[in-house]
This record gives sequence, C-alpha cells and structure tokens, in this order.
Amino acid sequence: MQEPSVPRIGDEVVRRYLARLDEPGRPRVNLATLVRLHERHVRRVPYHNLDIQLGLPTDVDPAGNAARLADGDAGYCFHLNGAFAALLAALGFDVTLHRGQVKKAPALPDGVQFANHLTMTVRLDGRRWFVDVGLGDGLLGPVPLRPGVVRHPPLTFAFAEAAWGWRFTHDPRGSFTVMDWEDRPARPHDFVAAHQLLSTASSSTFVRRFIVTNRGPDEVVWSLVDRLLTRIDGDGVHRRELTTFDQWRRELEETFLLRLDDRHTAGLRLLWQRLPQHPGIPTG
Repeated sequence: MQEPSVPRIGDEVVRRYLARLDEPGRPRVNLATLVRLHERHVRRVPYHNLDIQLGLPTDVDPAGNAARLADGDAGYCFHLNGAFAALLAALGFDVTLHRGQVKKAPALPDGVQFANHLTMTVRLDGRRWFVDVGLGDGLLGPVPLRPGVVRHPPLTFAFAEAAWGWRFTHDPRGSFTVMDWEDRPARPHDFVAAHQLLSTASSSTFVRRFIVTNRGPDEVVWSLVDRLLTRIDGDGVHRRELTTFDQWRRELEETFLLRLDDRHTAGLRLLWQRLPQHPGIPTG
C-alpha cells in the first residue's frame, strides 16, 4: 500500500499543536486561518539543528514530528514543514508536499538534484498558495503561487515559474540564494535519504555548524550561527559575538524560544565549548 502524502494525526495532537500556536479551538478552513497559523508558527517555533548537533536521532515522519512540535520541540525543514502539513491536513486543508533544494551557490544547476528541503502548497478556494514554515529566515505567511516579488518586512523575496517547477529567490541578506522546488507531489519517504545524509555526513552544514533562526514579534529576523548572533531589521544587518555560555543559552531560550529539556542540557555546555569563534565581530 502506498503511504499517504500527508499522514493523519489524532485529535489530541491537533489540540496540543494548536495550543502551542495560541489557537484555542479548532479553526475554520479559510485563508484567515492559514495566514494566522503560518505567522504564529514562524514566530513561535524556531528553526534549528540542535538535535543533530547533540546526536539526538529524529526522522521525517510528519505525524511523529507533529506530536514532537505539539509537545514543545522544533527542528529544521523536514520536521517543521512536515508537521505543519500534517496539522493543516488534519484541519481539512488540501495540502501537497513537494521536493525542494536550498542552494547557497547560484551557479548550481537549476531544478532539484538533491531534495534537501521539504516544502508544500495549499489549494484553497480555487487558488494555490505557497506555504513554508521551514526556511528559517524565509516567509512570514503564505503567498499566492504566481511569479512576482513579495515583501515580508524586513525581507523581500521573488518567485519565478520554470519547466521543472518554481524558484524562490531569497533576500540578498538571507541565509541562502535560492530554493528550487518541483511542482509534482512528493511523499515523506522521498526525504528519508536526504535527512540521513544531512544529519550525519561530515560535509553537511547541519553537522559542521550550529544554526537557529526565527522571526521576532516585530519586523525582525534573528539568527544564531555557532556563537554569532545576527539581527536583520529595517535599519540593516547587526552582528555580535556571544562570549559566555550563560549568555548564549539565554539567547536560545529568550530570543529563539527554544524549549530546552534534560535531553539537551547534558550536551549544551560541550556544544558551546566546541563552537568556533568569529574574529573581528563585535562582542556583547
């Protein structure tokens, strides 16, 4: 039997997940709900690779990740978008998963050669919407699927259609250059091999660097790479080096809203000690 494109999750997981997004009841299936849940997700559920850095195993099962997020966890694109897709499907939205590839080098071939990103579209009232809560410093809310420029302050993005699907071009200040994705539907199994490679290969950025990102309560994007804290706002890009473990952990919990438990605490100080410094960056 072929696996479903978006596995179903139970009512109790839906309830806890919605509670994390400050949604007190089961909302209606409409654009206002989609916009509200998307924005709350990127503001309240951080993008991070802490589990990879601490050697804690995870998988790409949307149902399992929805349960983890409902209980306060987070992760990177396979976890965040898979879980959010499962939540939307459980609420009654028409969700389709897609294979994507985030690229930092613009010279890479067009299209998707390696599916290092899971993204999704939602069909609602006869229109398709691009939905992605797993791009880190990406979209604040859903976007109508059409070519053009989209501004989600303080960042600006662009969409272009191609023979193989679509291209999302990031703001020049963002963490990557483009994300290409295929228009054809994907299934969770399509991302198993990529997740394994990204989680374990010594060449993987997620293995080599500690990364956490979220959007602040105003028009601010925060990111922390190793010990380097970056804030992007209407005035530009501001960076400073974190110099103590206590300061670093406080940022994780207060700025990025990470919910750290006993699984994380044991390895956090060891992780801090091995993180590289960034010479020439102001400290604070």
